[in-house]
Amino acid sequence: MLDTPESAILRRFVTPQRLARMEGVLAQRTRYITVAVEDLFQPHNGSAVLRSCDAFGVQDVHIVENRNPWRVNPGVELGTAQWLSINRYRNPRIEPEGSPVVGPVEQTELCLTELRRRGYRIVATTPHREGNSPHRIDLEGGPMALLFGTEKEGLTETALAAADEYLAIPMVGFVESLNISVSAAVTLHTLSARLRESTLPWGLSEGEQQELFTAWLRRDVKHAEEILKRG
Repeated sequence: MLDTPESAILRRFVTPQRLARMEGVLAQRTRYITVAVEDLFQPHNGSAVLRSCDAFGVQDVHIVENRNPWRVNPGVELGTAQWLSINRYRNPRIEPEGSPVVGPVEQTELCLTELRRRGYRIVATTPHREGNSPHRIDLEGGPMALLFGTEKEGLTETALAAADEYLAIPMVGFVESLNISVSAAVTLHTLSARLRESTLPWGLSEGEQQELFTAWLRRDVKHAEEILKRG
């Protein structure tokens, strides 16, 4: 991977082992699959989703905050957010520690518009619509944005109505569905494994890797901005 001017300077302040780790992770990152979560309430669930995205190589996460503010549990997230590209769609009426806002779902609509602009087909995860399982959904249909809903109610009707496809994890017990964070982990594990076994162009481009590598070094190196100013 070719360096940017900034990464050429900053890499001198990182151990060879750390650099190799960053480059190895970048080689496994994908934007063929992205994740969008709608109005999660429990910090541990949102944090677990971030951790699963990092673990299975999904670079981009879209966070919709119509009613509930997004909060992170550091003990669950374990610093993985710093390696992800997080896009937030936040209702300005939400207070960071306030009660949920009851109102429209404009932020969901903004998120869906942005996902389509980026070329994604919308795949809503729900046990209430007939659709595919993670093992059967067609990967060759193009990049997919997986939508996950809030803990109790699931996705809003706005999200469900806008979906191109539906996805559910088959259940053989009495329970109807899994917890949101577990659902995300199971789905991403299956889809990412299938993707890497395919011949699809799932990896990041050279330019995307360079951009992320530079951003990661800026976060990882102490006083990075001062170092860059000195050249």
